[in-house]
Amino acid sequence: MKICIVVDNLNPNVGWGRLALKISDEFKKNGHKVGFVVEKRPQGISDQNLVVPLRLSLENILRLPKTLLAIRGFINTYDVVLCYDVNPNGIILNLANLGQKKKIVIHALGTYSLFGHGTSVRNFFMRWSYRRAKKILVISEFTKREIEKSDFKLDGAVIIPVGVDIDYFYPDSSGEKILPYPFILTVAAFKNRKGHHFTIPAFSLIAKEFPDLKYVVIGDKSLWPYYKKIEDMVEDMNLKDRVVFMNKVGDEDLLRYYRDAKLYVQTSATETDSIEGFGMVYLEASACGIPTIGAYNTGAEAAIKNNETGILVKHDPKDIADAMRKILTDENFASKLGSNGIKWAEKFNWSSVASTYLENM
Repeated sequence: MKICIVVDNLNPNVGWGRLALKISDEFKKNGHKVGFVVEKRPQGISDQNLVVPLRLSLENILRLPKTLLAIRGFINTYDVVLCYDVNPNGIILNLANLGQKKKIVIHALGTYSLFGHGTSVRNFFMRWSYRRAKKILVISEFTKREIEKSDFKLDGAVIIPVGVDIDYFYPDSSGEKILPYPFILTVAAFKNRKGHHFTIPAFSLIAKEFPDLKYVVIGDKSLWPYYKKIEDMVEDMNLKDRVVFMNKVGDEDLLRYYRDAKLYVQTSATETDSIEGFGMVYLEASACGIPTIGAYNTGAEAAIKNNETGILVKHDPKDIADAMRKILTDENFASKLGSNGIKWAEKFNWSSVASTYLENM
């Protein structure tokens, strides 16, 4: 089978890109051929790909007829098209497919599959795109509920989460520590929905109890003004010597940060038109044997088994601080979460995830 994947980018350091690359590798292991329609030119990708403007800016709308013709010609040689998110990828793909009737499978991941994230015209085309899809996949029950809040039922939708590379992410306490001090960890871009504005105040509530502990936050610092807001918050709370911001790290270093952290915390926030659909980072942390903390009413509910692999909390600094304190002070509890997390992550191996995809194509 020839499978075309439509995705914003193929950057392995970004959620969409990592997902598309990992799942395409598994498809190829199963003997299928893969191609990509992307907006940003991929680096080091040998598969056939088409680079076209997918975002619906004014400039791109003027180029839309040319874009649709290019996509139409490209997907014509494929048996099925897997499209990540609906706005705008699914809309553009379905427009390009008019009269051609290629089998389209839409995988709704989060924010860009919500109806609130656009105008009434765009929402009309999103509904139209969902209805034209041969199959709808959703990353979590939470994401499905959020989409259906707009009075649009995803009948027959199949839940397919992201996976984790358990051959790469696994515990290893040997070797030199990556940092000379104990730390807790967050790996998330500086966006409002990632919830740094909850975890920083939470850390301030336990900082005096754990004087040697630091909070390492890895994320893209170019996302202004939210990063500046968090930086100012740290200064106002007198935490400049306790919170360490890192812009980006390579995969090898990221693995070491996961392995050495006392816990992973990310309390993403659900907003009107922005959600955390799942959270691959929770699985990566669990696979490395460290406890995780995530928030209720987010995709973390699917990635964390409460009080078994981690702790789910309210969007309240005190509740988050209590969870941090529990893990940091109860060694047996923390060890249980870590051990259970390793077994839990194994269920999300990419091979199993890819098999579920193929069953629904």
